[in-house]
Amino acid sequence: MGTNGWFHRLLVALSGITLVLVVVYIVVIQDNRSIQAEVNQRQQFINQSIQLGRVEDTLVRTLVATAVDSKDDRLRDLLAQNGITINPKTGTPERAPAPAAAAPAAAGR
Repeated sequence: MGTNGWFHRLLVALSGITLVLVVVYIVVIQDNRSIQAEVNQRQQFINQSIQLGRVEDTLVRTLVATAVDSKDDRLRDLLAQNGITINPKTGTPERAPAPAAAAPAAAGR
């Protein structure tokens, strides 16, 4: 009976470990699904931003062409207020350079 008792305890221990591993696996899978859903949302936002950027470029080029063709100063001023200047030679839009990042403040002593 000594061998059967030892073997029985081993099987019960292995069964318990298997049960714990199954529970851990289920928890990890659920966590992975929530992370994957968040990643999918971020990817969708990035894709939509790219599409909107293309629409924005087309809209700006159309506004610039209209401002150049009709010599509309109010439209030129509106574009300039939004950081878009018109190249006088080619009539193409040019974005104003982005402002430089502020230098980090010195650490207090």
